[in-house]
Amino acid sequence: MVRNVTLASQVAPFALLVGAFVLDASSLDLVARLGGDGLPLFYRISAVWGGRAGPLLLWAAILAVVTWFMARDGGPAPLEVRIMHGWVLALIALAWLLEPFAAATGAQGELNPLLQTDLMVIHPPIVFSYYSLCLATASVALAGVLRRDSADSIHAAQLHWARAGFVLGAIGIGLGGLWAYTVLDWGGYWAWDPVETGSLLPWLALLLIVHVRAKSDSSSAISASPAVGLVAGALAFHATLVTRANGVWASVHAFVADGEGTLADDPYLRVLDIADFSPVGIEVTSYLVAIVLLGYYAVTYLRRQQALALAAAGRISMLQDKPLLAVGLVVAYIAVALWIGSSAVLALGLALILLVVHGDSESPPLHWVVLGVLLMLYASWFWLAGINQAVAGMVPFLAPWLLSGEEEDEMKALLQPLKDVSVRTRAARAVPWYGGAAFLLLTWLLLTAEIDGTSLEAHEFYGAPLIGLLAVGLTLYAWGRSVDASGGTALLFMTLVASIVLAYLYDQFSLPGDPHLVIAGGITRGAVGLFLLTWLAFALPPTVQQAWRTASKVTPRLRESGVRDRSNAARARLLGSHLAHLGILLLLIGHVLTTTLVDRSDPSHLVTLVKDQPIEHDGYELVFVGTEIISADDDDYDFGVGDGFVGVLVEIRRDGELVDTVRPGMLRFVSPSGVVSARSEVDRMVGLTGDVIIILDIFQSSDLLNSMMMGQSEDVDRVRVTVHNLRGSHLVWVGWGLVMLGGALALASSNRSSQEGE
Repeated sequence: MVRNVTLASQVAPFALLVGAFVLDASSLDLVARLGGDGLPLFYRISAVWGGRAGPLLLWAAILAVVTWFMARDGGPAPLEVRIMHGWVLALIALAWLLEPFAAATGAQGELNPLLQTDLMVIHPPIVFSYYSLCLATASVALAGVLRRDSADSIHAAQLHWARAGFVLGAIGIGLGGLWAYTVLDWGGYWAWDPVETGSLLPWLALLLIVHVRAKSDSSSAISASPAVGLVAGALAFHATLVTRANGVWASVHAFVADGEGTLADDPYLRVLDIADFSPVGIEVTSYLVAIVLLGYYAVTYLRRQQALALAAAGRISMLQDKPLLAVGLVVAYIAVALWIGSSAVLALGLALILLVVHGDSESPPLHWVVLGVLLMLYASWFWLAGINQAVAGMVPFLAPWLLSGEEEDEMKALLQPLKDVSVRTRAARAVPWYGGAAFLLLTWLLLTAEIDGTSLEAHEFYGAPLIGLLAVGLTLYAWGRSVDASGGTALLFMTLVASIVLAYLYDQFSLPGDPHLVIAGGITRGAVGLFLLTWLAFALPPTVQQAWRTASKVTPRLRESGVRDRSNAARARLLGSHLAHLGILLLLIGHVLTTTLVDRSDPSHLVTLVKDQPIEHDGYELVFVGTEIISADDDDYDFGVGDGFVGVLVEIRRDGELVDTVRPGMLRFVSPSGVVSARSEVDRMVGLTGDVIIILDIFQSSDLLNSMMMGQSEDVDRVRVTVHNLRGSHLVWVGWGLVMLGGALALASSNRSSQEGE
């Protein structure tokens, strides 16, 4: 009873605001500015989360529902449930500061045209559900840390919520990509926009958690899993911070901006610049405080685990054995980090160096040393530090390892996977854990450097080696014992040589997109694309074979007794993981073909069409045959929103034969106050090998509209469109579907109290 009453009270503010929008209670400021009875019913509901206060009430309501599922009837609420109630209360308080029920001031408006889409109805609620499950994972981990539960029990308790978050995260991020692909004029599904990148980060953290027991020697991963759970929660708040801290990250998602941008070069210093006592300042400061709090508990927990491991082994830490050296290393790192001037490098690097000096004096923790070196390497790549600064920052991390004298043994261990099939399989199972952590660090640090604009090329270029490593890991995992050590080593070596040779000879191949354009450091898109495609194609056959073999064995059992049957749980998760692996490979191949190889800003994609004259472009003939203007009152107006459409008719032909006719254009919106705005309406031709996207840019649309309003539509004899031929785009959506299916299978077979291995 108490649980139900609590849920009702926590959901009530959101429900009241939804009711106000549905009933068009224009006496409220939010309804007057974002609603209106001219919007379809579902769009009026989605307008609730089109402002600043509404999304917080939505998040609080969803978080309350998750908390209801976590709670039990009778007895005192467990600590993790009380922590969740704390998050709900904090979100409602922040929303209340933003005055969601403030009286109207007379200003009238309309929901942003880009938000008037069916995806606006479903995408934000799923994303906030995903963030809520990240916080559930973090709350379970935090409760376990505060109670000093064992790492194994904390991991088992948080695993179900991590699986659920992983599935909803895949759905939410994919729907965001679909939104960009179908509504926005990006010409693709992904552009590494800060909000996209911010949402990806907690998903990567959840990916680590669900792969903990996949690692053959999983004790170290289980020991770190609670800390990763805390990091997942911190990154959910970080994603919200990226979206809502105006003036920090330049993003196309800045629909709720309120204020002026700041000038600090560091994103977190920019947050502090807007951290005043205004409602917005309090809100963004609260997110930063939550991130720091969860990060602090993650580091504290890891230090405690190290101390327990040392005590059990009868060893002592470097800080105890060599205090002067340990303190010197910490001070040296702080000095270098201050010299670099990045708060991200200072905070994370300080945490890592503290973990190093609190580790074994004779055998320093290599994973923290490697992460510290990677941090400095990434900082030099991403314009945060000079090469001399990065090298100086590596010294405090490398010194304990070099002084330990264990380099020779560790080098031998690194070569063992090439000689022993069992060791090779164990190494393959470790790739998601270590490779995922490296990619998470790379993506987050690059995000901190992109405050004034996204560098899509940097993400694609610097992430390529890690994507290649993922392909190697999936290949070795799919091989299992079917390929012997010497044969496997030979295949890997030949593939490595082939990837380098093909990348060098990229101009000898007919690649889609813009392979000749430089992506970074004098290296072309074609070279990076062929390097990646070689490894991904190498991994595809064994992964397909493994997924097919597993499906053939497992599906009959699942049909017979169901996914929830305890005897089938592990089998369902195995099938889910193999389907997800195949999905990731297909998605990445599609991504390389449609994003890595395509420069959407290159002027070669701009095509000027002269009326009735075929213009050759990328294997097609494009013919501009006419214009059209349609009022919302016309019977043939087939758009659900807007007050009118202006567009052009373009025939797509091949060898003179008509293939399709598309009509890119612009939807016109007139707000109640008379303000006219527009939204580009992208059109596409769906082909067997991929989509051809045609966009009429906003400036061309405006010129066209002016001509047609003046009755000069017959005089329009030429238009300019943007054309992207995205061969391989279907692989992205097929891969996304397989990842969702695989994650759903794992979740369906999951038990909240299960301690079975993944």
